[in-house]
Amino acid sequence: MAPGELGIDIFEEIDGILKREYELVAPEPVKIEVQNLSKGRGEEAKAARIALELMERNEVEIVDTKRRDGDSSVIELARRSENPVIATNDKNLRKQFRQRSVPTLYIRTGDHVKLEGDVR
Repeated sequence: MAPGELGIDIFEEIDGILKREYELVAPEPVKIEVQNLSKGRGEEAKAARIALELMERNEVEIVDTKRRDGDSSVIELARRSENPVIATNDKNLRKQFRQRSVPTLYIRTGDHVKLEGDVR
């Protein structure tokens, strides 16, 4: 939801960081969470609507997972992927992926995307 909240084109930023072909995927529970947030009013709901639009425009593949909550579904999807690079600002998820040596993209100081770890 960062593009709507912070005005950052995260997809352009990711292109500049990875400099290789990649596939954008998101677990179904994360999309459901964003859809639920989009139904409200205010800035968070507006950011969620922008996130949904950008997911569609950037052809983010929505993947079903056994886990039904957002964080667990992201972890499951990462485990299923051969060379995952995770995009999250969630501090707990970032810590878990750091401990597993999984590269993570996150927004730094509210104005740019940074990569933590090495991309294979």
